[in-house]
Amino acid sequence: MFAKNFKIGMNKSALLIIIFLVSLEGRAQKKWFRVDDPAGRTCYFIDTIGRQSAIGTHDKNRIAEHFSEGLICVNFKKNSQEKDAWGCLNDRGDTVIKGKYLEPFRFYNGIAKVSTSLISELSNSDDDESVYNCQYINTKGLPIHDMIFEEKNSSIMDHSWAIVKSKKQWYILSKHGKLKELSVDFEQVYPFSNGLALCKRMNTYTVYIDTTGWPVVEIPNEHYTGDYSNGYATYSTVKDKYGFMNKNGHPISPCIYEAILNFSEGLAAVKIYNKWGFIDNKGKIIIAVKYDRVDQFADGLARVKLDDKFGFIDKNGKVIIPIKLSDSHNFVKGLASACDDRNLWGLLSKNGQWVIKPQFMTMENINGTEFTSVLYSDKPQTKKGKTEAFKKALISPNGKILWCSGNPPQIK
Repeated sequence: MFAKNFKIGMNKSALLIIIFLVSLEGRAQKKWFRVDDPAGRTCYFIDTIGRQSAIGTHDKNRIAEHFSEGLICVNFKKNSQEKDAWGCLNDRGDTVIKGKYLEPFRFYNGIAKVSTSLISELSNSDDDESVYNCQYINTKGLPIHDMIFEEKNSSIMDHSWAIVKSKKQWYILSKHGKLKELSVDFEQVYPFSNGLALCKRMNTYTVYIDTTGWPVVEIPNEHYTGDYSNGYATYSTVKDKYGFMNKNGHPISPCIYEAILNFSEGLAAVKIYNKWGFIDNKGKIIIAVKYDRVDQFADGLARVKLDDKFGFIDKNGKVIIPIKLSDSHNFVKGLASACDDRNLWGLLSKNGQWVIKPQFMTMENINGTEFTSVLYSDKPQTKKGKTEAFKKALISPNGKILWCSGNPPQIK
């Protein structure tokens, strides 16, 4: 009897676990890709197996490009005479946030900055700019604080904090709605980057503050300073020459470089005498300065350009993908879209093998949706002097076609 009851209890437990896992799967945020009608003004969204979202078809100009945290921003205004009314739908098509905001928005770390009212319209020689008030809301559409801020001088929610301004006062706003007043002598405060915010004071010094508002680094105003990224910031004490400093404000490299890129995966790209190389976090040149162009390291490799051709090197400077490509994107999760010497695009692995052979006119890089957009021709031949109409398709890294606007391409 005990064994039988034990078995029944185990079966019930297993069933509960399965139900729990299924419910978790149901709540997981799907990845959606926007599909624009090539011949019209509408668009819709499909998931990674090609199924269309329940939100249906929308005007291209009245819906956002991407979902953010399970929500898509949509303009609910009914006609062109009404003012914009942006809100949010979930992927089932339910209205989660009513349409009442004046500009499109997206969520960062569960919080969105939304334009609530128009302050004024400014005109200058270059363009017309509208100036808005803003608030911060959560994914349920509830404000995290009652205060109204200046949209132009208020940042997105970086991790858990935003820099905001109301009237002449600067603040730090946390994602939980706590507001901290900053020093009244700050003329300008820039968004947090790497946990530090750059502040221009009314005196002769620039200061970096941490997320509590405490000053961490102080620099004379006559020196150029940039945002921190991966622990280091750009600085300059010499006109048109740059170096790096650490979070204590101590230089790790002299200001001798014509241009620099932020540190990524432990190395930073530097340009001197019109050539590029890489330094480490002690300022030592690790990869010789010899390339015409470089990108930051991503996925363990950096794209480099030499004599109008592209390739990839590792952190030791070893060439991993020969510098023979006409063009390419950076690697993401072991894959990169690349263009061969015939100007055809395919998908390349980190060992230099073509996962999808070059055959497309263009190919976007693999992104967070884990598939890519390509342009191709569904005609077997092109007559000389006649413009060929290209078609668009969405394909996965294994060559599965999720959607296409013409006859399906033959994936090689």
